[in-house]
Amino acid sequence: MDVNRVLFELSRLSDSIEGNDTFHQRRVTIIAHSIASELGLEEFGLDLLVKAALIHDIALLNDTSKVETFRQIVYEDFKKLNRHSLLSGRVARFFNLHLDVTTAITLHHTPSNSNSSVLGSILFLADNIEVAYRSLTNPYAFDELFDFLSQKKELFDGEMLTAFEKLSKRDCFWFNLLEENVDKSVLKILDGLKGQKVDDKFKTAVAYFLAYISDNISPFFDGYSILTKNIAISLGYKLDLDIKTLQFASLVSHVGNLIIPFDVFSLPSLDSETYNIIKSHTYQADWMLRGLGFNDEAQIVAMHHENYIKDGYPCRKEPMLESAVVGLSSFVAAMMQDRPYRESLDDEEIKVQIRGFKNKYPDYLLEALVEVDLNRIRKTKDEYYEAVKRLFI
Repeated sequence: MDVNRVLFELSRLSDSIEGNDTFHQRRVTIIAHSIASELGLEEFGLDLLVKAALIHDIALLNDTSKVETFRQIVYEDFKKLNRHSLLSGRVARFFNLHLDVTTAITLHHTPSNSNSSVLGSILFLADNIEVAYRSLTNPYAFDELFDFLSQKKELFDGEMLTAFEKLSKRDCFWFNLLEENVDKSVLKILDGLKGQKVDDKFKTAVAYFLAYISDNISPFFDGYSILTKNIAISLGYKLDLDIKTLQFASLVSHVGNLIIPFDVFSLPSLDSETYNIIKSHTYQADWMLRGLGFNDEAQIVAMHHENYIKDGYPCRKEPMLESAVVGLSSFVAAMMQDRPYRESLDDEEIKVQIRGFKNKYPDYLLEALVEVDLNRIRKTKDEYYEAVKRLFI
């Protein structure tokens, strides 16, 4: 899997938080790449710019108030805007991306006369163009957009504005920005760049980032992914399973919740329709993880709420063993935490609940789960997860 393709999928995810796709980061990628190409930027610089553009707002994934809150801030109030750009830059650094990518993201709300990064200045212009473009009532009525740029021209680099004016005369540029063409246009850009293979360090960073933001949907989920991961790994050692795959799968097992309206996770009870919405998280996670290149993990996560009597979800199929391990681990992790409808259970109560799964899972699996030291699980800190938390302080 290519790093840029993973960033593209993260861009799609953060642009479509709670299912409301704005296309913002991907459109900014098209605009920024077009301006940079017009300026004659070399391929290495284009690649760095594309990486920065794809995830320049990624920190907003950790803000359930959603992107539109930031669109309403007046452009002169750069301190407020700079908060999420700083956090997004930290995330890029956590992903171990090039320092120029981090700098461009951090400065993407900084006017050109104060911007020390060429890539950051291009991104600043592209970001403003996209916001103005999306406010158009008619995607072909460009006069309003140029009026906006004219009023704010002192904020932008003159050479970059000239480059945009040149490329804006080409119909194909505007066609690329239409919703139905955005993803195809970005993928075409990625195809023209040299790929960088995903390594374990990058994959680990992405997995922990996804774990943290999916936990941050609700206060009730704080540390949920880490509890699930630690229980699953304990079971994995007992059952001689592949620990690394199990670690990644358990960390990202509930990333599908990011597509679900967040308020449902605070409800004291669920009707059948709302429960069906929540059950879709396994299906959503399967597609999301495959797009990110987590293919083995996707297969496990897709089935982690299935069971051996085939009355689970989403497909009422018998799960693979790794899926059963992740599913049971997530059940126990949930019981260890408060929920809107109940307080956390103590260890003896949890063991009673585990034995209540007797008809749904093999005895050897349940006995192995009962033997897991939950007190030790509670006390185990995960430094990688804590590092993600610190990004948002």
